[in-house]
Amino acid sequence: MEGSVLRGEARIRVDKTHAAQLWKTIYDLLEQTGWSLTDIDLWAVTIGPGSFTGLRIGLATIKGLALATRKPVIGISTLDVLANSFPYFPHLICPTIDARKKEVFCAFYRSNSQGKVEQVGGPRNIKPQILIKEINEPVLLVGSGARLYADLFREKLGPFALIPEAHLHLLSPLAVGLSALERFQQGDLPSLEDIRPLYIRPSDAELGKRANA
Repeated sequence: MEGSVLRGEARIRVDKTHAAQLWKTIYDLLEQTGWSLTDIDLWAVTIGPGSFTGLRIGLATIKGLALATRKPVIGISTLDVLANSFPYFPHLICPTIDARKKEVFCAFYRSNSQGKVEQVGGPRNIKPQILIKEINEPVLLVGSGARLYADLFREKLGPFALIPEAHLHLLSPLAVGLSALERFQQGDLPSLEDIRPLYIRPSDAELGKRANA
């Protein structure tokens, strides 16, 4: 992005995340925009919740680029990115991400009169059946969890379940960039050490260690 103007974007959906492919995509995008690494003033990355492996690869890649270029990094919640794609939406917004184990990562958001989307409840992992019981008004359900449990949401919530078209469930790189730009302009620049994954739920490896402790 150049300011708030999108200069280039790459989206690749694969079954597994490969670090080598990510590096190639970054350099291909830079080549197509005519920029070099030294032209970048700010790096932005999603910090989760999401795939544990994907988060680690994404953060490690961006931190490496930040160290090489000596430029700041801003981490953006994946749930925030999904919600921020719907400014001025008049109803409750609930990004939901497939958390496996028959759960979703989710949070509630609302858009104010200026179009700024604000979180109205902390992020958590929850069974979709329990989430449904908390909803008593129209709600936009978006994200991989919304797609996975779309039939259940529609069955239990009826007209309250507002589920957009398939392409709107994908994370928007532009939304990531705009969110990071806003924080950058507000002077919100965390240290590189403060950029950590937002897991919400412990990984299976961590759960295994606790069980064996």
